[in-house]
Amino acid sequence: MRTGTTSQDRELRTSGQRKASEKGLKAAASILLAAVGCIAALSACGTAPRDAEAAPAQQPQAASVVLYTVEKKDLGAQKEYIGKVEAIQTVDIRPQIPGEIAAVHFKEGSIVKEGDLLFTLDPAEYQATVALRQAELAKAEASSATASRYHERLKNIGKDGISASNIDTAAGDAAQAKAQVAQAKAQLRLAQIDLGRTKIKAPITGRIGKAGMTKGNYVTPSGSVLANIVQVDPIRVSFSLPDREFLQIMEHSKTVKEKSVRTTLRLTDGSAYPVPGERDFEDNTVDERTGTITLRLRFGNNQGLLLPGSMVRVEIAASSPILDIMVPQEALAADGQGDYVYVVDSDNIAHRRSVTLGAESGSMRQVTSGLMEGDTIIRRGLQSVRDGMSVSPMPSDSGGTVGKNS
Repeated sequence: MRTGTTSQDRELRTSGQRKASEKGLKAAASILLAAVGCIAALSACGTAPRDAEAAPAQQPQAASVVLYTVEKKDLGAQKEYIGKVEAIQTVDIRPQIPGEIAAVHFKEGSIVKEGDLLFTLDPAEYQATVALRQAELAKAEASSATASRYHERLKNIGKDGISASNIDTAAGDAAQAKAQVAQAKAQLRLAQIDLGRTKIKAPITGRIGKAGMTKGNYVTPSGSVLANIVQVDPIRVSFSLPDREFLQIMEHSKTVKEKSVRTTLRLTDGSAYPVPGERDFEDNTVDERTGTITLRLRFGNNQGLLLPGSMVRVEIAASSPILDIMVPQEALAADGQGDYVYVVDSDNIAHRRSVTLGAESGSMRQVTSGLMEGDTIIRRGLQSVRDGMSVSPMPSDSGGTVGKNS
């Protein structure tokens, strides 16, 4: 009996333990589900504020920029080139006949005038030649007179007293004698020319250099140069410039008489040459190797400050102000579509605008199209600006106010 009762008691206890264990698991599951729900609810509640805080951060901030008000300014189209001083005329003095130098009549390095006597060659030989040619001419004239008289006598006798062949021979002799007179005159003239060449004179006005030969030297036409003369007043300055700049200069100076272009020379010491220059001429072709053309200007040089062969600086500028739209080069940008600027409207919104550029003048650049006087553009801060973006104007570094030029 005890044995049966004990087995039933064990079964009852085992069954109770199972039921208690199942109740505990259900209670734990209920608590876990409730905890998960609370966490989800809390997460949902906490997400809204974070999203609300994150929303403003997605809005782009206005870029800080310095503005510039577009206005017309003097182009200041001054260009500077390296020029070389050249003599308009230069002459090497050479003897035209051989002879011994009898005298030198000039001071080396002085200014000589056209026609001044420079050298004298020994004229004795040439004087004798002139005298000889004069004698030959006199003899030829005498022979011609005799032949002419003989021919006249034969003609007066007539054909009845003398043969026609004799008359023809006399006529030929008279004509030949006249030709000999003409020949003697020509030879005398040549001798006189050679005698005149014993006096060597200056063919131009200019400064003469060192004497290549002095008194007592025998010279010939194929020998050494006796002296050199260069014209110094007026004088010429040549310089080369790109063909594009040449066209710009020609725009402002259509003819030689126009004074729309001012030319100034800077000497080697930096001082300005006091005499203005005038356009002389330019080459008729462009140098294919360099793409440049050579221009020449003419300057008065009565003080002798400009010496042939020296180097100078040539400054070319408009004689009167030329006004056009000018903007700082730092306000310009470029990409594959071309040059552009950012124009800022009254609401401080930046708008891209394409522009066409012209000449440079220092830190400024000419704008030939795309902008109008009074437009406001971004001068500094372009890197952080995009088309349609809001900008925040700020004072310039130099103390200027927003929207004003500095």
